[in-house]
Amino acid sequence: MRWPWSPRRSVHRLVLRRVGSLHAFVLIDGAADDGPARLLRWGLLDEARPVAAGEAIALLDPAEYQILKVDTPNVAPEELKPAARWQIKEMVDVDVAQLTLDVMHVGGDVDRPNNSSARQLFVIAARNTAIQALTHGAAGISERIGVVDVWETALRNLLCRQARADALDTRAAAAVLIDERHCILVVTSGDELFYTRRLEGDPKLLARARGEQAEGPVAELPLGFEYQPGGSLDVHDAQESPLVVELQRSIDVWERSWPELPLARLYVITASNGPEVATLIQRELGQRTVALDPLAAFMSGAPQPEGDPAHALAACIPLLGAALRTDTRQL
Repeated sequence: MRWPWSPRRSVHRLVLRRVGSLHAFVLIDGAADDGPARLLRWGLLDEARPVAAGEAIALLDPAEYQILKVDTPNVAPEELKPAARWQIKEMVDVDVAQLTLDVMHVGGDVDRPNNSSARQLFVIAARNTAIQALTHGAAGISERIGVVDVWETALRNLLCRQARADALDTRAAAAVLIDERHCILVVTSGDELFYTRRLEGDPKLLARARGEQAEGPVAELPLGFEYQPGGSLDVHDAQESPLVVELQRSIDVWERSWPELPLARLYVITASNGPEVATLIQRELGQRTVALDPLAAFMSGAPQPEGDPAHALAACIPLLGAALRTDTRQL
């Protein structure tokens, strides 16, 4: 893999990941912290091509890292990572010396003394070998990769941008990414990540949303229907969809853990048939659900994807979220 770089310093930001033998990338103009950034190029290619950029972010595959939640140790901020390494040693199946760690507070750094979840940390534990392969695999540009990011924070960025656009940034909102290999749920409030979980996917649900699988008649919910804590789920009507069941469980956990932040909306992020999938999930789950367009986070007039357009968006969704990154921490 080779990504040639222009010797001229650029304000552009490049985000990249490997997808099997292919290379997915997103190139934006600016750091996306002063209004919508401009999407310059994006796509899925079978070979590396010259991309001039001044900053590069590499995205790990979810199989290459874990996100664990632990109680915040009573140590100075600069000692959080060493303390977290000791805390997770019984939670991982490899020697912690083989892992690179980063930590962030659940719900950010705001002090919430009356809520136990405020005293917890997310610990991102990535294999050293995965990070080395990702950064050194980009021959000749590894020194340009300043950040290694993960999907959950990328989805947080997309969700927070959409929540602000919908005037929901002071409330809790959730987003679930659904693709052929992954199903990841995140919950945010006030631009901070509060909850994340990887769920079991459901190809049958997607087939039903696309009209590829017949189903019996089900009563439509009113347009303004909102999920109420403690609401029941008719698993028979949902055809025992593992995704709907796990979403219901996750919402129940959220409502119990953060009763002061009831979930305002669930967004569905998928490369195709997003509105149909959202409508189906709303009908079966009972939570107000809408599709989220990841390209809407950028200025209008985005270019067409490079490479196979049928697969480019699915490959680039997490990259689009990572391109919105404003954190300065490095994994």
